[in-house]
Amino acid sequence: MAKININQSGKYSGGEGAEFFSLKDDGDTARVRLLYDQEDGSDLDYFLVHQVEINGKKRYVDCLAVQEDGTMDTHKCPLCQSGNPRQEKLFLQLYNEDEDKLQVWERGRTFVSKVQSLINRFGSLVGQTIEIERNGKKGSQSTTYSFYPYNSDGKTLDDFPEKQDLTSKLIIEANEEDMEKIINGTYRVAGEQDSHLERRDSRRSDDRERRRRPQHGDGDIY
Repeated sequence: MAKININQSGKYSGGEGAEFFSLKDDGDTARVRLLYDQEDGSDLDYFLVHQVEINGKKRYVDCLAVQEDGTMDTHKCPLCQSGNPRQEKLFLQLYNEDEDKLQVWERGRTFVSKVQSLINRFGSLVGQTIEIERNGKKGSQSTTYSFYPYNSDGKTLDDFPEKQDLTSKLIIEANEEDMEKIINGTYRVAGEQDSHLERRDSRRSDDRERRRRPQHGDGDIY
């Protein structure tokens, strides 16, 4: 699995699902708990992934290039070899106190330093509510986020819903054979139906429904 340490930020980049957190427009705010408690940030959901299209949907696939000792061997990853760019992605799992929901906030590598600053200040991130404010209008490419932590109340991960297994919700763990199928367009996600098959099945269902409907002149009273 290409989960990587935040202290290695920038080292690897070449160039029913989870509910996502977002602040849509300038000045929008939310009070959240970041569901992490390790003082070295080792429990953060920070991954090296490839973005691909499977059955018409954009999906993330775990990169196979990262070895157990932290070194890179791109020859072990067909997606790397095919030229698909690697991306370092931070998937912050949080509890949205305003909406009473467990959500995931997808962020890029440049966001790591902001989270590291919070860790350096608080250690355990889950121990205090943090108000997040968006600074930037909808669609802006220069949007930033301000963090306003409340005083620590000593709460722990046990006080909140259990975090999600992102490799079953969001990130596909593919082996080399799976990646070759992704590259040639034959890979299918378990439990997901091809979009063209869905359309075909929908048409068949409509046809069956029309055949079942009584027609005028068949003796039915309307």
